Formats: sequence, structure tokens, C-alpha cells
Amino acid sequence: MKKIKYILVVLIAFLFSNCDINDDGFYNNTTIDVTTNLVTYNPIVNYNVGDYLYVNADFSRFQAEVGQTGLLDLYATTGNAENYAFSYVIEKRVNETEWETVFVNDSQLQIIKGSAQNGSYVYGKCEYNSVDETYEYNVGFPLLSTGNYRLSFGYNSESINSVELRSINNPKEITLNINSPLANLDNNGYFFFNVN
Repeated sequence: MKKIKYILVVLIAFLFSNCDINDDGFYNNTTIDVTTNLVTYNPIVNYNVGDYLYVNADFSRFQAEVGQTGLLDLYATTGNAENYAFSYVIEKRVNETEWETVFVNDSQLQIIKGSAQNGSYVYGKCEYNSVDETYEYNVGFPLLSTGNYRLSFGYNSESINSVELRSINNPKEITLNINSPLANLDNNGYFFFNVN
């Protein structure tokens, strides 16, 4: 009987020793909704082969949060996050019901501000500009063939009318997810355009 009690005490001690009593690791992720369109694109519906579809962001570190008075400092809140990341997808119509993701090499992206990588989606990073205290992104996606296309921002989220930007910062700091509204999307979260 003493042996069973001893084993039980050791097991209980082992379980409690593996408990994380530091709530920071669990509670350092938060989501806010802002009132302004932090990410934009030019809603041109007709392009020519060789044109670029530009996605832009140029937003202040100080933002109005839905339901709050005053401005939230995105930079200070995240422990000075230098980047906010978001994603979007450009697809081309294959037939009446099917779409395929358009892939290009990263070197074909026209990166003016920020950074971007293309795979099954474009992974964009807005970079902090300490001079004017804004986060900036301006990247052109090359339109290389004729057809019907669509743009969407819901690859990593459930939302169809907003884009989610996520701070990239030290894991010990608050990770901030920002839901920002988007203009010119249809009821399913797409912007349709043509390339001639």
C-alpha cells in the first residue's frame, strides 16, 4: 500500500510540475477590430497582359479601435513590432465552377515597400517606417495571361469582408491580430477583374 501511495505522490508531483503557471504564454494573443481600411487595392476591373495588380497598405501606428475612445498604439502595444503580416490570393477561372491559384516567382513581384512571398497565397509584410510612424506595403502582382480573375483576402481567416493583419514580434510580447474592413468585395469576399 505504501508503494502505491508513493507512486501516486510522484505522479501527482510530476503532473503539477509540468503545469504552466505563467499565463503570459497563453494570454499574449489578442484581436481587435479597427474602423479604417488598412489594406487597399485599386479596383480596376479591366487590365492588360503585363499590367500589375497593386495591393497597398500605409497606415499609422495609432488606430481607432471599434468600441473604444482614443487611439491604440499598435507599435507600443506589441513591444515595437516591426512588421504586420497578411495574406491574399489571386485566382484565375478555369471553367464555370473552378478556379486555380495563380503562381509567380517571388522575383516577378514588383515590391516597392514591404516584402512579399508567393506560394499558394501571397504572404505580405507591412514594414514599420520610424520616420513617419507608419506601416507600409506596396506590391504589384504581375498579370501574365488573359482571362477572368478574382482577388480575396480570407485565406487565413473566416472573414469575407475584412483582412486580418498579424503582428510579427518577440513571442513574449502581445501578438496583435487586427481585423480591418475591405472595400469593393462582393458578398462572398471576392473582387473580380479581367485581363485582356
